[in-house]
Amino acid sequence: MKKPLTHLILAGGIFHDFAASSEALATILAPLGIESRIEWDLEAGLAGLAESPVDLLSINALRWQMIGEKYDPYRDTEAFTPSQSARSALQLYLTTGGALLGLHTASICFSDWPEWQSLLGGRWVWGSSWHPAPEPVTIAIEPNTALSHLPAFTVHDELYSDLKLDPDTTVLATGVSHAMVTPQPVIWQHQVGQGRVVYDALGHDSASLNHPTHAQLLRDAAQWAVRGGNPS
Repeated sequence: MKKPLTHLILAGGIFHDFAASSEALATILAPLGIESRIEWDLEAGLAGLAESPVDLLSINALRWQMIGEKYDPYRDTEAFTPSQSARSALQLYLTTGGALLGLHTASICFSDWPEWQSLLGGRWVWGSSWHPAPEPVTIAIEPNTALSHLPAFTVHDELYSDLKLDPDTTVLATGVSHAMVTPQPVIWQHQVGQGRVVYDALGHDSASLNHPTHAQLLRDAAQWAVRGGNPS
C-alpha cells in the first residue's frame, strides 16, 4: 500500500472562515493520497519544518502585522511576525525541494518579511493592492501552461487586484469581474531552489474552493508542486 503524502495546512486569522476552507482543502486533496493536518500555531508549524518536513505545505491564513486603526481590535491576539528560525526553516524547506501551496490571503501574510514575496512568487502591497467585494469572477486559464487542459470557470470570490509579482513567476490563470475588468493574475507558479510553489488568489470561502473546476485546479496544482511534471 502506498504511503500517504503528508500535508500541513497553516491556518487562522480574521474575516474568513479558515476552519471551513481548510477542511475543504483537505477533502479536495484527499483523492491524491494526501493526508492533511491543520495547524493554527503558525510559528510552531513553520519552525517545525526544520525537524519534520512534510510533502506539501499550505498557507491558508491571514496573519500579518495589522498596522492601522482598522485592526486595533484584533492586533493583540492576531498580529503575527515569524521568528528568524521560522523564516529559515521555511526557506530551507523550499530550497531543498519542498512544495508550497498558498491560498488567497497567503499573499497578505508576513508583511514585515521582505523575502516572503520571492518565496511565494508575489504579494499584496499595502496602499496599492485591493479587492472588490465578493462577486462573480471569471477565470481564464493561460494557454501552454501546466493547467491549460482546464476550462474557464466562474466563482463567487474576491478578486485580488494589483498584486506585485516576481519577474520569474509564471501566471497560470487570470480573473476578471464586473468591478475589475482588467485581467488580474489569480493563479501562478514558480520555483525556489529545488522547491515548487503555487499561489491561488481565490479561496475566500469553501464554496469557491469546492467549485468542481476550482477543486480540480487545486488537485492539479498540488500534484505539480509535490511531484513536478505536467498534470493531465
